[in-house]
Amino acid sequence: MGRQLVVLGATALAALAFAYYTHQHAQQGPGLKKLRDFRVARVLKVTDMEIAVLGHFYSDRQKRAAVLVVQKTPLDPSDLHAVFRSVSLHEVLNNDIYSTYLGDVSRDFKPYKVNLIYPATETHVRKHTDQNFHMVVETQRVYEQITRPYIESIPAEKIEWVYNILEHKTESERIIFEDPDPATGFILLPDFKWSDTTNLESVYTLAIVNDRSIRSLRDLNGSHTPLLKNIRDASLAAMKEKFGVLSSSLRIYVHYQPTYYHFHVHFSHVKMNFGTFTGKAVLLEDIISNLTHNGAHYQTATLSFVVGEMQHKPLYELFLQHKLLGH
Repeated sequence: MGRQLVVLGATALAALAFAYYTHQHAQQGPGLKKLRDFRVARVLKVTDMEIAVLGHFYSDRQKRAAVLVVQKTPLDPSDLHAVFRSVSLHEVLNNDIYSTYLGDVSRDFKPYKVNLIYPATETHVRKHTDQNFHMVVETQRVYEQITRPYIESIPAEKIEWVYNILEHKTESERIIFEDPDPATGFILLPDFKWSDTTNLESVYTLAIVNDRSIRSLRDLNGSHTPLLKNIRDASLAAMKEKFGVLSSSLRIYVHYQPTYYHFHVHFSHVKMNFGTFTGKAVLLEDIISNLTHNGAHYQTATLSFVVGEMQHKPLYELFLQHKLLGH
């Protein structure tokens, strides 16, 4: 076989290409040996940019769950000539001046990034499952009576992997910058979404704070402005020095609700849209400004955000139970 199926054009056919690629490499792909005995249980989500599947490894006697996310990688403009010379097109649609093709390219071309979560928890499965989303208006009262108790109920082991990074047990070789100060310090490292660090238009880094008492945006107060300014200034300086990334090309923000409840800040290129929509991302400059004018802003403010029926299932069900959704 030794060929990969690639979709040329952003159409729903991308899903078929992803499925084909995953199947082929699960059987004999030399670059993905871990997938040789991967068995698909069900498809969790399909979009034009990625496919997420749930399965397990045949050789795993415990049959622990694994989530496989296959995503398109950006094309390097310097490689386009070589790609076009080697591609063989198979026409799918031809209508007047519009055509769509499937293309076979050599295995030297790597059009996909494969993320593996193994063993995967039910939380991981829910996050990557296609689902409905809802807007929530969270007042101070709603936060104190519903959201905060939920956050406090989450076992510490859920974010053990974060503590492993802070304690240099894992991923030390990936650290871009570190400030060890317990109050204003943090670790900056690439997010796994930034798979090619030579592609500056796909920049995505995370700043993870040392202070374990800060779980989310709601825990911030005026005393944390030195921390936030340090994260902004030191991270921008480090990324410019190491990668040549200009500060004006970066979007800096916090998620609320976050994927995990240990405070962290996202840095991504302004051309990237993933995770930056209203109802999810709150710009760091806005946070600093709000806390400068009112140190208790995030303890009292009404915040609106998006929750997924699967990704945020426990929280979604609490909001549903208290009749905060579906008015």
